[in-house]
Parts: sequence; C-alpha cells; structure tokens
Amino acid sequence: MAWQAKIAVQKGVEHLEVEINDNGIAHALAIAGLIAPEDVNDKKRKKLEDLVRPYSRNSRLLDISIMGPQDQLIADVMGQELRTEPKKIVYPKADAAGVTISELEVNRVPVRSFSTRIPDAGRVEILVSVESIRRSRDDLSRSLTQVTIIASIGGAFAAFLLATFLTRPIRTLMRDLRQVSLGDLQHQSRVTSGDELGNLARTFNQMTKSLHTAQAAKLSQKALEHELSLATDIQSGLLPSELPELPGFDLAAFYLSAKEVGGDYYDFLQVDDHTIGMVVADVSGKGVPGSLVMTMTRSMLHMAARDNQSPQQTIIEVNNCLAPDMNPGMFVTMVYLVLDTRTREIRLVRAGHNAPLLYSARHGRVIDLHPKGIAIGLDREGALFSSQLETQKFTLQPNDILVLYTDGIVEGKDPRGNDFGDERLHQLITETRELSAQDILNTVLQELQAHQKSAEQSDDITLLVLKSC
Repeated sequence: MAWQAKIAVQKGVEHLEVEINDNGIAHALAIAGLIAPEDVNDKKRKKLEDLVRPYSRNSRLLDISIMGPQDQLIADVMGQELRTEPKKIVYPKADAAGVTISELEVNRVPVRSFSTRIPDAGRVEILVSVESIRRSRDDLSRSLTQVTIIASIGGAFAAFLLATFLTRPIRTLMRDLRQVSLGDLQHQSRVTSGDELGNLARTFNQMTKSLHTAQAAKLSQKALEHELSLATDIQSGLLPSELPELPGFDLAAFYLSAKEVGGDYYDFLQVDDHTIGMVVADVSGKGVPGSLVMTMTRSMLHMAARDNQSPQQTIIEVNNCLAPDMNPGMFVTMVYLVLDTRTREIRLVRAGHNAPLLYSARHGRVIDLHPKGIAIGLDREGALFSSQLETQKFTLQPNDILVLYTDGIVEGKDPRGNDFGDERLHQLITETRELSAQDILNTVLQELQAHQKSAEQSDDITLLVLKSC
C-alpha cells in the first residue's frame, strides 16, 4: 500500500504539473486572442491594460505583459523591474500551440512564463508564481498522502474485520479439534455456515460421532473379550485336569474349541470304587450359549451319575432336568458309558450322538455302535426320550479300542469344503491299532490338520481313545 501511495502521489503531481502548464497555455492563447494587432502600441496602453486586467485576478498570475514587435514593453498590469535570463521548459503541447514556457526570476521572485505571439503585432506573456505552483504541488501531495493514510488505515481495519469474520469459523474448528484431541469424542462443532467451512464442520461432527461409536464398540469388544476369556478359563476348569488311571486300560483325550468357548464336553465320573463313567457330548450352537448349556449338562450329569451304575437311568434324569429349561431348537447329543474295571464290561447309551467306534481285535475291523436314542432336550415331557433310549452292553477284549468323538472330527473340512469323513477315521484306527491310545489320538489329529490345511476350524473337536491292554 505504501508503494501504491507513492505512485499515486507521483502521478498526482505529474497531473498537476500538466494542468498548470495547460492552464498557462490556455490563458496565454486566450489573452493573445483578445488583442487586436492594431492596438499594440504605446498610445493604447491604457486600453490594453484594462483589457487584460480581469485575468490578473487569478491568484496564480503575477503579471501580464504585452510586448511590441521589437519586444519593447507596451503594457504591464502589475509592473516589472528586474528579470533574470529565462530557462526554457520543454513541453511538446506548448510547442504545438505556439507557446513558449520558461522559468526565471522577476524582482527575485521565481516565476513561470507563458509567452505567445500576437500575429503581426508582438507577443503576450503571462507570469505564474512558482511558489504557488510549489504550494499547489505540496498541498496535492499532502492531500493524497492523507487520503492514502486514511484509506490504508480503513483498509487495514476492514481487512482485519474481514479476516476476523472469515477466520472465526477456522479458529472455532481448531478449538473443536483440540477438544476432540483431548478425548472428548462427544464434542460437536457449532460452525453452521453454508459454505465449505460449514461442510467441513458437518463432516467433522460426523467423524467425531463415528469415532465415538467406534470407541464404544471397541470398549464393548474389549469387555466381551475379557468376559470370553473368563468364560474360557471357567470352561477349562470344568474339563478334567488329568486322566484317571485305569488298571489294564490305556486312555487318551483331546479337546479344542472352534471359538473362545465351545459346546463340546468330555468328562470322567467316578460312579463307585470299581465303576467309572465316561462321557462325550456336543451342544447345538457354539460360543457362550453352547458353553452355558454344556455347563448345565455337566452339573446335572455329575449329580445323576453318583452311585448310579445304570447309564440309561442317568441320562433320563439329565434329560428330565434339562429339557424343560432349554430354549426351543437347542439340544445336547451325548455318548455316556459305564465301565466296570474288574470285568471290563461296558454299558453304553447314545443320545443322538455320533456312533462310537469299536475296533475289535478278534474280528480285525472297526464296528459302529448304534444303540437307539434321541438328543437331550428335544422331548420336554421325557416319555419319548425314555422309550427311545437303548443300552448296549459288551466286554472289551485285550487290544480292543473304543473311540468316542464329536462331529468336529469327521466333518472337518479342507479348503474346498470336503469332509474328513467316517471312512478315513475308520481306516486310521485300523492302521494304528498296534499303537498306544495317545499315539492313535495324535495320528488322527495330525491327519485331520493335514486335511484342513489353511481352512478355518468350523466346529469344536473332542476325541477320546480307550484301549484295552
């Protein structure tokens, strides 16, 4: 703005200078045009002075002189005494108009002279005060400077107000960002303008809402993960911490849930000094609901199996207790057997579960055990469940192998969706019949893992192997 003010002053002064010269030229030509050539003589001095006297009232004009053909003074309005040698000023417009502009001193006063010829008679000269020109120049410069300063101050103030108005929403958004950065994700910006800043504020508010929702979801997820971790620990505590020692038998067991908590269950129950119960069960549904039903099933089974050598009666009691309280669509499949360690006799019931596999050393093949029975929880009254439940009795011979499992084994899928299958499980039991119970179990699990490859485990896996020595 200072540079622009300087240029404006310079242009103003130049324009004033042009205006003074143009006015001087105009006055000189006008006065010359008033004078008749025949009046330019000493005899008509008075007439000439009266003729040009009205022009002398101009505040800038110091004198008006009329010269004869020989530059002799004919008439002089204000009077002249001492004159210095004039210095011509180059001004193309004056040359074109036939006017000569010069600067000199008259009576020691700086003046500007505008001189033009009177055709065939002489010439007219008007003198303008250089001091008045300087004052006019200074006044113009001062006025322009004042106007520029006032305009600059006004412009600066207006710019400040405009900047304040424009940046207020930005400052508000900055405060909003700081508030959110401190963790207040419920904070909302109050910028409501309809321009880009308003759109930015609305986007900001939507972002903070999304962040708040995401944070709440993350906290809920962490809480759920913590609860699932506790449920996993509780469920792990419900499974047997160690396998029972059974003289004349080799025992191995394995359990792996597909989620944090699962619906599979295996256990060993001491019925009396010579009788032990073994159970493998699978609850419909996975996760927390399945885990809760499994926990209820375990508790009921432990109470019903105590001193009860009849597996059929035990499972009937479990169904009668559980079925009325189970949600529609939920059920429990189960294989429960009672083993007399003295006689090696097994009494086995199957409540809708996968058929246990018995490798008979005498027959040299794997036999599916299919006693009748429906799943626990399907019959709320209990009469149908009791009528359908059948007990299968047999005695384990040396080197016989009994395998109890859940469908996570045979329904384990490879990346193409193909099941592991019952035949493959039968074949593995046959091929590993000479191995220990633990080695048989390990082989089955290794083959299952090789079959699944990179496919995700879709179901809980439980496997129990009992081998008679």
